Amino acid sequence: MLALFVALRLNTSDVELNIDEQIPLRISEGMSARGDLDPNWRLADLSYFFKIDQYNFYLYNVVAHGVLRISAWFGGSPLPALRLANVVFQLLALFFSIDALRRIGFRPFALVLAGALLAVAPGLVQDAAIARPESLLYLVVALQIWVLTLPLSDRQTGFWFGLILGMGMAIKVTYGLAVVMIAVSWLLSWRARPKSTVLTGAAAVVIGAVLGFVAAAPYAIIHPDVLLNGIALLTHQYNLGQPPHSLPTYDVLHQSLWLGSYFGELYGLVPLAAVAAPFLLKGKARNLAAGFVVLALLLFAYFSSKAVFYERNFSFTLVPVLLAAALAVSVLRQRYWRAAAAAVLALPMGYWSVQIASAVRDPGRLARFELAHALSPSERQNFDDSFDKTIPVRCETIGVTDFNEPWTAQYLVLLEDQGFLPIARYRSRFGTLVTSTLLTYLDADVHYFRCPESKR
Repeated sequence: MLALFVALRLNTSDVELNIDEQIPLRISEGMSARGDLDPNWRLADLSYFFKIDQYNFYLYNVVAHGVLRISAWFGGSPLPALRLANVVFQLLALFFSIDALRRIGFRPFALVLAGALLAVAPGLVQDAAIARPESLLYLVVALQIWVLTLPLSDRQTGFWFGLILGMGMAIKVTYGLAVVMIAVSWLLSWRARPKSTVLTGAAAVVIGAVLGFVAAAPYAIIHPDVLLNGIALLTHQYNLGQPPHSLPTYDVLHQSLWLGSYFGELYGLVPLAAVAAPFLLKGKARNLAAGFVVLALLLFAYFSSKAVFYERNFSFTLVPVLLAAALAVSVLRQRYWRAAAAAVLALPMGYWSVQIASAVRDPGRLARFELAHALSPSERQNFDDSFDKTIPVRCETIGVTDFNEPWTAQYLVLLEDQGFLPIARYRSRFGTLVTSTLLTYLDADVHYFRCPESKR
């Protein structure tokens, strides 16, 4: 299982998969040049789109700086170093997750299944390949789950949980919702706990969270205006929309269906198994699973109310949901039902994870297709938020990238109406899926047209 875990994730290529990977590199260079640990994006040599007063991903950028400094001592390349660090973060998340289940009494089948689901989860595999903070968040949430299973008093548990919560919020502010894991667990065992102990435990969570955030993001405390500016910019972006990761016209129903379709396509029955867990489990395991499910549902509701969908925003709910699903299957009475359910959960995710690993390691698949079919478009249309469906004035052939969103679909119809002749189509690994960063970052369909005589 560990071999599979690493094989799906390990990527030593220095090929940039997305412009976001420039962020930790440039911020680290700026901190080294100034001799401080202030990860303000405006102080880094970033493009105008990113060069703004903000502290987004604060703790991750500081940790990435440390990784890059250590890598430089050994002559390592920056991007492979950050990707290797992602694998290490996720391996540690795997360890703490499995040990948490062991501590609350689950037998080897549950531990192996939980590890297998974490190994083949598409989100974890994709995030390991990109120099972004999601893999560090997997470790943070796994640490919190582990703390909830330690033999500590409520005050001690609350303090350590809060400390890690504050550190998570120094990476992404929405991580603050993770507090529901401990809140739900304590509420479900309210009668068995002295009220004064629960209240002091809650106070310990708050104190720990404040201390954790201050320790993890000191410059954000010194410059709160920069912190608030970054939050305001993100809020504006998510409310306004950012095609192709938003609908032409937002409404909560279609946004929810989009989000639900993504998780259904990539994770199959895992979400349903996770929701069933609190009803199948007992005792502490039931309370923990209920906290996991409520966290996922709250985050789903929150981002359904936003006009933009990036699947990475759900990263810190993946480990809790996968653990809940594994526990639900592990308590089925018949061995063959457990084996069948485990296969039903793992195999679809495994298929997509193999496709993701293949796309990461083989970015030249499209170029080979074009070479094999003698395609060399004189113009390429790649949808972004400025796409205006302009018909080319002069061209021989045109290639249109398709992220499976409505704008490109309309443009393809327009081209054919104007006499452009379809001559080939590159079918990507993810072309049948709803729009996500799997298409925009890794592999998308491309339509090729021969331009009409009047345009040549």
